[in-house]
Amino acid sequence: MKTRLAPCGEAAFRVLVEDAAPEHQWEAVHRIAEWIGARPVPGVYGVVPTYDSLLVEFDPSRQTFPMLSALFDVILRDALSDRPGRNKAHRRPRHFTLPVVYGGEQGPDLGWVADYLNVSEADVVALHTAQEYVVRCLGGPAASCMIDGPAFSRPIPRLPDPRLQVPPNAISVAGSQGVVGPVAAPSGWRLIGLSPVDVMDRESATLVPYRPGDFIRFRAIAPSKWDDFVGIRLGELVDEC
Repeated sequence: MKTRLAPCGEAAFRVLVEDAAPEHQWEAVHRIAEWIGARPVPGVYGVVPTYDSLLVEFDPSRQTFPMLSALFDVILRDALSDRPGRNKAHRRPRHFTLPVVYGGEQGPDLGWVADYLNVSEADVVALHTAQEYVVRCLGGPAASCMIDGPAFSRPIPRLPDPRLQVPPNAISVAGSQGVVGPVAAPSGWRLIGLSPVDVMDRESATLVPYRPGDFIRFRAIAPSKWDDFVGIRLGELVDEC
């Protein structure tokens, strides 16, 4: 495994993890982010971890990229150390179960995905609900829940023309990824379902309850059960065991 720093303008740089399996890259990126979160670096005010890299944002009046490069040589060695007691998670992962109405008005692309995969709509739903997914990172907009895609036979193409607006709590797939969108927003992903549960909690300081390393599972419900979940927040559907 190798790490490399790449400047991004005058106030940020990327830490890239290379020459490793994707799962090891993701684990390393989040170990680095956790290290910085537990031991703040002077002048660094933001760290955004993704799949194989993280963006480090800093105050250019206090730090420069060359200064931080030297410091990060030490930080990366320590953050990725395998010494006993190092890099233990500060919080246990949480497991969320999100009810979803698939197809119809709530999932207008379900039929297209089924046809593309040469399976039934029920098969697509079965594959999507068959496993628990790791929350890989928080994407845009508004801390969208980015996860790996289901075990489809091939990647799912995006829409040729993105929708101008998809409802909040949308369940979508594209490529080999999945996403839960907390807010109404434009999207070119294939919309296969919608949840009656509120993913975003605007009264919460964190806005969304999940963090990278948590788990989410989807549960299919009938359209007639929609009203049973209206007003419930995703943060209430968590098992911390």
